[in-house]
Amino acid sequence: MIKFFRKIRYNQMEENKMGKYLKYAIGEIILVVIGILIALQINNRNENNKALKKEQAFLQEINFDFKSNKTQLDSIISFNKVSFHASIRLLEIMGTFDLKNPKRNEANAHFADSMKYYNRLAWRNKSFNPKNGAVEALLNSSSFDLIKNDTLRRNLISWKDVLGDYLEEEQFAVNFLTNEYGPWVRASFDPDLDDDPENTKAFFSKRHRNFINQRAGDLYNNLTTVKEEGVVAMINDIIRLTEPLNNN
Repeated sequence: MIKFFRKIRYNQMEENKMGKYLKYAIGEIILVVIGILIALQINNRNENNKALKKEQAFLQEINFDFKSNKTQLDSIISFNKVSFHASIRLLEIMGTFDLKNPKRNEANAHFADSMKYYNRLAWRNKSFNPKNGAVEALLNSSSFDLIKNDTLRRNLISWKDVLGDYLEEEQFAVNFLTNEYGPWVRASFDPDLDDDPENTKAFFSKRHRNFINQRAGDLYNNLTTVKEEGVVAMINDIIRLTEPLNNN
C-alpha cells in the first residue's frame, strides 16, 4: 500500500515538472518572439531614419537649386521688362523723325542720344539657364519614391515640361537675334562711321522698324509665357514645399 502511494506521488511530481517545463518553454518562446519584434521595430526605425535623412538631403539640394533659379529668373524678367519698354519707346521716338524733313529732324535732335540708349537696351539678351541637376538625379533614380509630399512629386515630374514650353519661346527670340537681326546689322551699319548717312538711312528704314516691332513682340511673349505656363508659380511652390518646415 505504501508503495502504491509513493508511486502516485512520484507521478504527480513528474507531471508538475512537465507543467513547469512547458510553462518555462512557452515563456522562452514568448520572450524570443518579443525580442524579434523589438529588433524588427528598431531595424524599421533605423531604416526609416535613413530614408528620412536621404529625403531631406534631396530636398535641401532641390531647395538650393530652385532658390538659385528664382533669383536668376526674377532678374531675367526685370531685364526683359526694361528691354520691352525700351523697344516701345524707341519706336515712339523714331516716329518723330522724318529723313525728308530736315527742319523737323533738327527740332528733334535732342532725342538722338535717347535713341542710342534705348536701341542698346532693346537688343540686349539674357537667357534662362536653370539648375536641374538635383531634380534630374532624383527622377532618374529609385530614390524618387522617398519624396512623401504628393504635390511636390507632381511638380517635380511636371517641371521639365513646364520649363520646356518657356525655353522654346525664349529660343525663338534668340534665333531671331542670331539669324535675322544680327546678320542685317553687320551688313547695314559701319561701326567706325557714326555720322555715315548710310547708317542713318538703315537705322530709320522700314526694315529696322519691323525688326524693332518683332523684338518688342518677342520680349512681350517671353514675359507673358513665363507666367502663363506657370514657371514662376511652380518655382515658388517647389521652394515652399522643400523648405525644412513644409516638406513633410
